[in-house]
Amino acid sequence: MDSNHKLDFKYLLDQILSGELSNIDKNELVDYIQSTFKDHDLDLLMREHWLGLEHKDIITDDTKLQILKNRIISRINQLQASPSKVLRLFPFNWKYNLIRAAAVLFIPLLLSSLFVFYRMDRQINQLATSTAVQQVIASPGSRVHFMLPDQTEVWLNSGSTLEFPLALNFREQRKVKLLGQGYFKVAHDAKHPFLVEIQGLNIRALGTSFDVSNYADDKQISSTLEEGSIALINLQGDELARLIPGQKVILNKITHKMDVKIVDTSLSTSWKDGKLIFRNASLSDVASQLERWFNCKIHVQSRLLNLDLMYTATIQDETLGEVLKMIEISTRIKTKIEKREVYIESKN
Repeated sequence: MDSNHKLDFKYLLDQILSGELSNIDKNELVDYIQSTFKDHDLDLLMREHWLGLEHKDIITDDTKLQILKNRIISRINQLQASPSKVLRLFPFNWKYNLIRAAAVLFIPLLLSSLFVFYRMDRQINQLATSTAVQQVIASPGSRVHFMLPDQTEVWLNSGSTLEFPLALNFREQRKVKLLGQGYFKVAHDAKHPFLVEIQGLNIRALGTSFDVSNYADDKQISSTLEEGSIALINLQGDELARLIPGQKVILNKITHKMDVKIVDTSLSTSWKDGKLIFRNASLSDVASQLERWFNCKIHVQSRLLNLDLMYTATIQDETLGEVLKMIEISTRIKTKIEKREVYIESKN
C-alpha cells in the first residue's frame, strides 16, 4: 500500500473511533484490514495487545495500527450488523461456557456428597438395628461419672454396672439396665422416653434427675427423685407409682410392698458428690454403705443389730479408721481392722 492508502486508513480510523464512518468507508476499511493480515496473526496480536490498548489512541505507529485490527473489524461489523467474521478475545458465549464449567465441577462434588450421605444413612440404619451393648463398671470403692450416647449424664456408685445399647439415641425408647446404684440426669427428649431396667421393673423418665439403688444383696429397691417426674412400671407395662420431686419410693424385694414418702433427697444422692450423709441411720445401714464406700467387709456383732442404735454423720474426706473412731465415740462399741475386714462389737 502506498502512503495515500495509509493516510486514508488513518482518516478512516479516526472516523470509526468517532462514530462518523460512512457505509462506503466502512466497506473500504474492512477490505483493507482483511487483506493485510492472516487470521492467525490477528488472533495473536489481539491476545498480546488488546488489554493495553487505550480506547482512543493517536494513530502514529504502524504497529499500533496492526494491534487495532481486530478491534476495528469488530466495531465495523457491529455497525453494519452483518454476518462478517468477527474475532473475539473470549470464546463465543463465554458466560454459557463458564456456567457449563461450573456445572462440570459441581457434579462430581454433588455425587461425592450424595455418596457420603448414603454411607452415613446406611451406617445410621445399621447402628439403629444393632444389638451391640456397652457396659460401664464402677469397681468396688470407686465412683464413675460418664455420658451416654444421648447426652444423659450418669454417676455409678461403688460396685455398680450399667449396660446400654450403642444405638441408644436411635431407639424409640432409650433403655438401660442397672445393677447397683446410679444417678441419672436425663437428656430431655419427649419423643424418646428414658427407661432404667431394674429387677422386674422399669423406671420411666424424660428430662429428669433421679437416683436408683438396686444392689443384688439389698432387700429393697429404691428410687429418689430430685427433678422432673418418674414412673415405676412393671414388665406388663402397668404404672405402679409416679413420683414428684422430693419423693422416694421403696420396694421390698420379698413382699413386693411399695412405700412412697417425702425425704431429704441429699441423703440418697450425696454420694455422687463424694459425700455420705447419715441422719438417724441404723447401724446395719451405716455398715452396708461404708462397705461399698471403702471397699471392705464389715462384720457387725449380731446382738448390736437388735439394739436401736442410730447414727448421724457426714463423711467426705475421712479415712475408714477416722469414721470408725467417730462411731466408737458416739456409742458404746469397739471396732478393729484386720487387713480389709472390719469388726464391730459391743464394749461389754
